[in-house]
Amino acid sequence: MPHTLIGVYPPLETGALRPRPRADAFPWSEPGLRLTHLGRGAVWLALEALGLGRGARVAMPAYHCGSEVEAAHLRGCEVAFYRVDADLRVDEADMRRVAAEADALYLISNFGFPTVAPPPGIPVIEDAAHALFSLDPEGRPLGSRGRAAVFCPRKSLGVPDGGAVLVRDGEPRAVDRRPRARAMLRSTASLALFRAAISRSGLVRRLATDALARASIGDAAAREGELTEVVIGEWGLEPQDMENAAGRPSRLTAALVRRADGERIRERRRARYEALLAELRDLAPAAHRALPPGTAPLYFPALADDRPAAIRGLLERGVRPLEVWPVPHPLLDRDRFAELEPLRAGLLALPVHQAMGERELTRVLEAARTVLA
Repeated sequence: MPHTLIGVYPPLETGALRPRPRADAFPWSEPGLRLTHLGRGAVWLALEALGLGRGARVAMPAYHCGSEVEAAHLRGCEVAFYRVDADLRVDEADMRRVAAEADALYLISNFGFPTVAPPPGIPVIEDAAHALFSLDPEGRPLGSRGRAAVFCPRKSLGVPDGGAVLVRDGEPRAVDRRPRARAMLRSTASLALFRAAISRSGLVRRLATDALARASIGDAAAREGELTEVVIGEWGLEPQDMENAAGRPSRLTAALVRRADGERIRERRRARYEALLAELRDLAPAAHRALPPGTAPLYFPALADDRPAAIRGLLERGVRPLEVWPVPHPLLDRDRFAELEPLRAGLLALPVHQAMGERELTRVLEAARTVLA
C-alpha cells in the first residue's frame, strides 16, 4: 500500500482560509441563510419554508443521491421525477412537462456544473450541494436564482459537518440543537488524518495512511467489492432524523466556513480538473467533457467498465475514489429511467480538490492512467 491517500473531499482546511471572514461573500452574506448540521437538513428546512408538505407535488430529477427525495417524502410531498439522459443532461422538455403539474421544481447542479436555467412561474429549489463557489454562464453564483437553495460546505471545505439553506424573502426555521461532540471529534480527527496523508513528510504520511487503513470501514468494503452496500443509507429515515440534520453545525464548521477563499478554491479546482480532462476526457460523461467558465468542480466524474475493480486498483495506488450515486431512492421506477443504469453502475469520482499539490495531482493522473485509461 502506498504511503499516501488522496480522498475525493478535501482534508481539514488550512491553505484556503482568509485571516478574517468576508462580509460580502456569497452565500454567507445573504440574510436568508442558515447553517445546518447536514445537507439533508437544509433540504428539509427549504421545503418547509416554501410550504411544501402533505398534498404538495415536487418535480425532482431522476438522477439524484436520494437524501433530497427522502426529505420531500418525509414531509409528505408527492415526488414526480423528470428525465436526465445518459450523458447527464436534463431533458428540458420533460422537466417542463413534469414541473407544469407540480407545486415546486427541484434542480441539482451535479458535481458543481450549472444545470438548466430555472423556468419562470414555479417556485424553484436549487440544490448547490456540489456547487459551492460555482457560477452560472452569466456569472451569477449557483444557488442565487431560486426561491430557496441548499449547500453542503462539508463536501467542499474540509470541515467536519455542515449544510446550509438560503430562502429568498423569508427565513428558515431555527432548530436549536448541535451534533454530538464525540461524533464531531471523530470527523475532525479523520479530516486531520487525511491532511497528514498528503504531508510532505514521508513518516507523517505513512503513519496517517496506516491509521486510515485500520479505521475505514468503507475502504475495507471497497477492497471486498461491497462498497455500495456499506455507504448507502440516505432513506428509511424518520422526521426526527431530519430535525437532527437541520440543527446547528459544529462550532468548528461555523467558525471556518465564512473564512473560505472561494475564488482561490475555484481557481485551484479548475486547474486540477483541466489536467485530468487533458488525459481522461473520454471517460467523463459527455456533459462534463468541458469545464464551463466559472464552474468550481467538486470532483472529476469518470466511467469505469468494472467499478469495484477500478476502486480497488485506485486505492492500491493511494487514491480514494467515490462511487457516484449508485442507488436511487426507492420511489424511483428504475425500469422507467433505465438510461441511467450504466451511470449508476460505472460512475466514480476522482479528486480535484484545493488541497492537492502537484505531487498529489501527478499521483491521481498516474493511478487513473493505469487503472482506468
